[in-house]
Amino acid sequence: MSIYSQIFQLMDQPMILLSQNDREVRIDDANQAFLRLTGYTLAELQSKKSSYLLKKYKIDNSRQVLKSEVNIYTKLKRQVTVRIDQQPLPKSSQDERIRAFVIFEDLTPYKWIEQKAERNKVLISGIVDSHQHVRFVRDGLAPLLFEADRNLKDETLMQFIADTDHGSMREVLREAYQYKKEKSITITTSKQSGIELEMSVTLAPIIDGYGDVSEFAFVIWDLRPIDNQIDASVKLRIWMAKRDITAGHLSALTGISIQTISKLRNGKILKPQRLTAELIASELQIEVHEIWSEIRK
Repeated sequence: MSIYSQIFQLMDQPMILLSQNDREVRIDDANQAFLRLTGYTLAELQSKKSSYLLKKYKIDNSRQVLKSEVNIYTKLKRQVTVRIDQQPLPKSSQDERIRAFVIFEDLTPYKWIEQKAERNKVLISGIVDSHQHVRFVRDGLAPLLFEADRNLKDETLMQFIADTDHGSMREVLREAYQYKKEKSITITTSKQSGIELEMSVTLAPIIDGYGDVSEFAFVIWDLRPIDNQIDASVKLRIWMAKRDITAGHLSALTGISIQTISKLRNGKILKPQRLTAELIASELQIEVHEIWSEIRK
């Protein structure tokens, strides 16, 4: 096996190699990630008739094709929505076939996250692989919860959970894996940037073409400070995230300058004036003391 074939098989993203002439389209090769996505063997894929492939994918190997959402079906008849990126390859001197390299991205976890976000405010969402590594995260609280030089991606899930709750999280993952159903849990985070929070999270198993769990999608619904001595600036940013209010929006609603709000968020103003605190708390639908223990008269 050539080094290129080895790399092709090791890639995490599902990929296939297509070839086409005037009479037929065929799958020359598929990597392990694609076989797992669909549940088919390479031999089964290669037995597909040209008419099926042409009708299903509207193939034209001579040009680049980007398709945002295409529905395919696994061997177990489960519909999977994917994104397709098809790149034409240089012609070979050995034959006249036109070849293309096709990359697939399973959109199932993103669709699940979108559905959850339509029902309620999601603070942080992401995807965790079968080894509990965070491979995707979408959030507006990273600057709040994590050091500037840290990235959630490629970190393990357990690094962000308090040691005392590791057992509970593993049990929830085990149950979600075993029963193939989403599970919810409230746990304590490990200290990130000196901050420890209580976190409400829901996880959903993502099923591959074999009917096994390949990864987990997750959404974090709520974050609550555990330590009452936590900086008011942190509390303010958490509440703004919960209410989905930006600094500019809050400024427009309250009449408080965006500079003042930015200083409050960054901890440069520790004790706001009473009117400022009351206006902000009112827009966030909370009591002043939930952010500031002390204010100026």
